Amino acid sequence: MHVGRQYKVNDFLAWTRWEIGWIIAWSLLVTLFLAVTGWSFLTVPGPILTIVGSALAISLAFKSQQCYARFNDGLILSGQVSTASLVLANRLMVTIGNRDGGPEPGLREIFYRHFAWLTALRFYLREKRAWENTFDRGNVSYLARLPSPESKSVLDDELNSYLSDAELKKFKAYRGDKEALLIQWQYDAIKDLHSRSLISELIFTVLASALDELLRLQGGLKRVKNYPYSRNYYSIAVIVVKIFVAIIPFGLFPYSRELGEPAGIAAWTAWLNVPLSAIVGWIFVAMEKVGENSSNPFEGNANDVPISSIARRIEIEMRTMLGEQTDLRPIEAKGSILF
Repeated sequence: MHVGRQYKVNDFLAWTRWEIGWIIAWSLLVTLFLAVTGWSFLTVPGPILTIVGSALAISLAFKSQQCYARFNDGLILSGQVSTASLVLANRLMVTIGNRDGGPEPGLREIFYRHFAWLTALRFYLREKRAWENTFDRGNVSYLARLPSPESKSVLDDELNSYLSDAELKKFKAYRGDKEALLIQWQYDAIKDLHSRSLISELIFTVLASALDELLRLQGGLKRVKNYPYSRNYYSIAVIVVKIFVAIIPFGLFPYSRELGEPAGIAAWTAWLNVPLSAIVGWIFVAMEKVGENSSNPFEGNANDVPISSIARRIEIEMRTMLGEQTDLRPIEAKGSILF
C-alpha cells in the first residue's frame, strides 16, 4: 500500500514505459503511413472517436469502481482480523490469563498457535494466481526494488518459531485447509480447558465465538484472494482500450494537419499526431492499468492491503499482553510502500 502523499509522475511513466513505447511506435507508424500515402479515406471521423472514447470511459469507470470495491473489501476484512484477534486475546487474558497467581500453562500455546495462523494466512494470501498482475513487466521491475516480506522468507521456517516439531509435521502433511487446521487446534485447546473444568460453559462459548469470527474472516479473505474480478468485464475493457488506442492516430491525424493549414505548414504539424495520440492513448491505458492493479489486494504489489504489517502489529500487541520481551518491530514503509 502506498502510504505517501501521491505517486510521482516519474513512477507512473516508469510503470507504464512498455505501453508508452508501443503507443509511440504505433502512432509514428500510422502518421508516417498517412503522410506518405495521403490516403485520407483511412482516417477515422471525429464522431466515431468520440463515441468509442465515451463508451470506453464509462467501461473503465465501472471497472475502476468494482476493482476499488474489491480492494476496500480486503482492507476491511484485514482490519477486522486485527480487531477479532485482539478481542480473542483479551478474552483469553481475562478468563484464563491469570489463575492462582500465574498464567494458565496452555495460554502461551494458544497465543503462539494464533501467531502461526496469522503467518500461514498471510503467506497464503501472497501466493501467486494466474490472473494477478505481479507478472506484468512494469510491476516486476518496480517490485524488484521493494520485495514483500513473504518473498524473502519461507513459511516452514517462520512456523518453526510458533509450533512444535510434531505440530509442524502435522501441518505440512495435512491435505485440507491448513489455515483452518490451525484454528481447529485453537478450538481443541479451549475444549480441553472446558473438559478439565478450568473454564465454564459460558466462557467456553465466549471464546468459541471469537474463533468463529476469525474463521469467518478467513473465509472472506480467501474469497477475495481466490476469485478474480469478473474476467468478461476485464477482457472487454482491455479489448476496447486496444481498439481505441489503435484508431486514435487515424482520428487525430486530420486535426493535426488542420493546425498548420492557415500557415501553410500542414505537412509539418501533421507530425503532432504522434505526441497527441501518445498522450490520449496513455491516459486510457493508465486508467485501465490502475483499476486492474487494484483488483487483487493481496498479490504482493505496491497497491496491496498491507497484510504483513497488520499481522506483525497483532503479534507485537499479543506478545505484550503475555508479558514477553520481543525484538519484533512494526514493518516500516520503504519508498512509501507498506506491505
